[in-house]
Amino acid sequence: MRNFRLKVFALLSILIMPVCSYGADISAVEREGLIMRVELNRLGTNSDPEEREEILRKIADRCKGTEEGEAAYWDLADLYLEGFPEERRKDAAAVLELCLKNYPNSRRASMVKCKLAELYEAGSPRRAELIRQLKNDNSLPNILKSTLK
Repeated sequence: MRNFRLKVFALLSILIMPVCSYGADISAVEREGLIMRVELNRLGTNSDPEEREEILRKIADRCKGTEEGEAAYWDLADLYLEGFPEERRKDAAAVLELCLKNYPNSRRASMVKCKLAELYEAGSPRRAELIRQLKNDNSLPNILKSTLK
């Protein structure tokens, strides 16, 4: 019985400690996102991509307006591009479009736009619009802007 209690305590410590270390400054929504992120990390990168997709979608849906929610969109797009046996470019683009819609003033907005421009076909109106926005973005270095075509 004692051995069982030690295992339960160890498991709870692994799951809860990272969340507790944020202290009282974290909201209930952010705490929920971090707990789901721990679950995602527990699965590992070689786990079932559909299970990882489900957790990332939950984080994005339940943690709107938080850093965790925004990061979930980015991670979900990466999962669609690299985590499934076949690349799912349309799904990745749709998720990144949601990220831009839900977090238009994010510090990641330029990165999201660059990734989207990469995903869209050359000559598509949406790609042209993204490139125009990126070229007008004062936060991007000119060297990067010169590579956008």
